[in-house]
Order: sequence, then C-alpha cells, then structure tokens
Amino acid sequence: MVNAKIRLKKRQTIDELEKIIAESSVAIIANYRGIKTEELTALRVKLRQKQMGFKVVKNTLARKAAGGARKDKVTPVFDGPIAMAYGYGDDVAAPAKLLLEHILTTKSNMTIAGGFLGDRPLAVDQVTELSKLPPKSVLVAKMLGGIQSPLYRLVGTLNAPIQGLVTVLNGQLEKLQPK
Repeated sequence: MVNAKIRLKKRQTIDELEKIIAESSVAIIANYRGIKTEELTALRVKLRQKQMGFKVVKNTLARKAAGGARKDKVTPVFDGPIAMAYGYGDDVAAPAKLLLEHILTTKSNMTIAGGFLGDRPLAVDQVTELSKLPPKSVLVAKMLGGIQSPLYRLVGTLNAPIQGLVTVLNGQLEKLQPK
C-alpha cells in the first residue's frame, strides 16, 4: 500500500515535470547545495512575479520526464542536487538573467549547472551568454534597423541625380525670371 502511494506520487511528479519540460521554451539548471530554504523561496517568488517557475527536482525523475517529453538530449544537465528555473514566453534570456542576478546580488552558493533552450542542451558558458542578451524588442529593433539601413542608402543614391537635376532647373528658372 505504501509503495503504491509512493509510485503514484512519483508518477504525478514525472507527469508534472514532463509538462514543464515539454512546454517551457527555456530552463536553467542550478546546483542548490548549501542554500537555505528562505533563499530558495525568495528566488521562487521573484521568478513567479515574472511569470516563470522554479522547481527543485530529483535527477532520476527529471531524466524520465525529459525522455517522456522527447527531449532526451537534455538529460546530461540533470546531475547533483538541482533546481530548475524555467520560462514559457518569447524572452528566453529572462530565467538566466534572473537566476544569475540572484546569485550575484545574494552572493549565493548556488551555481549554474547548464540548461536547455527548446530541445538543445546549454553549457554553463552558453547560459551566461544567454543572460547577456538584450530583450526581444531590442533585438527586433536592431534587426529591422540593419535591414532598413541599406534600403535607405539605396533610395538616397537613386534619388540624388533627380534631386541634382531639380536643383539645376530651379537655378535656371531663377536666372530667367525677371527680378
């Protein structure tokens, strides 16, 4: 009877993790050894305020959940006492930014162990680089600026001879008109 309850609880945990792993756009895995419960709770609250999640997970259950979510490539990041910060939106850098910001501001013993972006595993240095990305709106603006700039230069180049001709004709008109 006790084993059946434990198995049921584990199955529910695996199902919950599987859903999180399948639906999240990004997850950052952190080693939380030596961290107090209050600190974990504060971090959890901070992430929830930004519509992200934070969950302490068992490695074996996380590996099974990743397999069930068809993200077998990400299982190497599940090693040691780990917690997972995850996000669902377009801003894939947000969980990494918040987690690293928390580690730096609180001088926490927590360390980044890796993560995954979609179904691609991320190494620690990739998570750090991800945290340095500007928000999506800034990236889109830069991309559009990069696309528009050559077009504006082309229009200016094509417009220059016509504008020069108009200037010359205006000059001739002014000469011919009586003063």
